[in-house]
Amino acid sequence: MRLQSHYTHFMRNPPLLSAIGALASQFPRDADVTVASIGCSTGAELYSVLYAIRRARSDLHLTAHGADISDTVVDVARRGIYHPDVPAAEGSVYVAGRAEVASADVPSLTEIMQPLPDGSLRVKDWLRQGITWLTADATDDRLLDLVGRQDFLLANNFMGPMEDPLAERCLRNMIRLVAPGGYLFVDGIDLDVKTRVLKASGLRPVLTNQEEIWTSEGARGGWPWLRWGREPLNRSEADWAIRYSIIFHLGDR
Repeated sequence: MRLQSHYTHFMRNPPLLSAIGALASQFPRDADVTVASIGCSTGAELYSVLYAIRRARSDLHLTAHGADISDTVVDVARRGIYHPDVPAAEGSVYVAGRAEVASADVPSLTEIMQPLPDGSLRVKDWLRQGITWLTADATDDRLLDLVGRQDFLLANNFMGPMEDPLAERCLRNMIRLVAPGGYLFVDGIDLDVKTRVLKASGLRPVLTNQEEIWTSEGARGGWPWLRWGREPLNRSEADWAIRYSIIFHLGDR
């Protein structure tokens, strides 16, 4: 089954966010760090990652980009306003998916969002700083010129529904955006495509907390019927380290 959607929500994979905070902690004090979310949808992923980084290292100077093919969701991300239990991507290019914020999750998001009089929630200003939002196609060769190379490049949960040649082209384009010493985060993609491309890429899987990160994504039910379903981690599988990793590192700075 292939179904493209704008599905996203805040704090989606807590072990992955924790790992991102730990990786950010390795940067020198007061360093300039670049972060980009390609296929950013309505912005929940990028805001969550910036929260994880700033919570771990408030001294870092972050420059962030969020890019998506849909003007509608980019506008939502730019505003940073969400209604509990209501998907913000209604009327966009693809299926809206679930709400970015569930009512039950609101108490756990008080450091990230502030309530507005109409019952909606707005991402706090300290997380909105330094972000450029733009409409762009993830397969466009000009993307590198638009966003530059990134220390943290998020390419999650939008390549799975693509046909293999398009997904491969897209992933290769994502790899070009990773700065030397930087990290690529890639999930929600056909595992054969991911393994084939990354095996020859020069990026190496980061195995710290690999199983915890891989098994935490509760939304990945449906394996093996869904193309992007969460295949059970199997270390007897050839190239398992690449196949079941979400984090990849591009060598030293």
